[in-house]
Amino acid sequence: MTLSAFVGVSAAVQVVFLGLDLADRRATRAERHGGEPLRRGSLLFLLGVIAVFLAIQMAGFALVPRVDALVDAVRAFVAPGALPTSAPDGWRFGAIAVALFYVAGFIDYAWHRWFSHHRLFWFTHESHHLPTEIFVGMPGLGVRPFAVLTVVPLVALTAAATYAVLRIAGQPMWSWTIFQFPLLAASTLLVTSHSSFMRRGWLAHRVMRPLLLTSPQEHVLHHTVDLHGNYGNFTTLWDRLFGTYLDPRLPEHQGHRFGLAYDRDFLGTITAGTVELPATWRKRFQIDRYCNIDR
Repeated sequence: MTLSAFVGVSAAVQVVFLGLDLADRRATRAERHGGEPLRRGSLLFLLGVIAVFLAIQMAGFALVPRVDALVDAVRAFVAPGALPTSAPDGWRFGAIAVALFYVAGFIDYAWHRWFSHHRLFWFTHESHHLPTEIFVGMPGLGVRPFAVLTVVPLVALTAAATYAVLRIAGQPMWSWTIFQFPLLAASTLLVTSHSSFMRRGWLAHRVMRPLLLTSPQEHVLHHTVDLHGNYGNFTTLWDRLFGTYLDPRLPEHQGHRFGLAYDRDFLGTITAGTVELPATWRKRFQIDRYCNIDR
């Protein structure tokens, strides 16, 4: 699979779940805010926020190498030399892909828990936890202004760990293509774990839990105001091993509010709280529907 095809498939997955979530939101609109509809001006404002967040996200990724170039640079650093002429296939490729998925899961868990949620670096992740309604179309969820600070370390560290192990084991230093399926699976689960459509019923949770894949019911607990856990974006393996797993079936994990535990709006999350929307804008664009703010 070429890089352009890889990016295209990833984007298509997000578009599909965006459509499913918007359909779900429309079908359940009477259950929120007393059935009060979102005003047209508020919708246009949200679309503007999405455009700004997307522009920041794209600018961030424009400053770093492409995924294939990044992986190849890591490989060349760990083990300089020519690429092998053959690539893994059959059962060996499957085994490597599964192993890479869970290795990436550990790096994702560690970076998410100890970097993104560290008080010094929280500003890079704050926008992701801002929305009080969790679905793919929300600014900060579907579009993440500082996503580059998660994606690049995850890919680079996963590649470094993989090539270091391959070199120690005397195995071929295959090209970046061995990472395609693990990364595609991870990016797909990152979308589904935030999908409101996928949270309808418990089918997704029952299917994903035995495979230690993060279900939407599990990950949504990570977005609550007061619970702390379920840091794994696409596998629960490391949450279980490190004692941070939150079971969505337990009564004490039900009914919690989502979003931040303090006053913040969309502008505040990209300025580290130094600039926020005027009170008149907050009221005019119904910001309290999607952010925890003081009235």
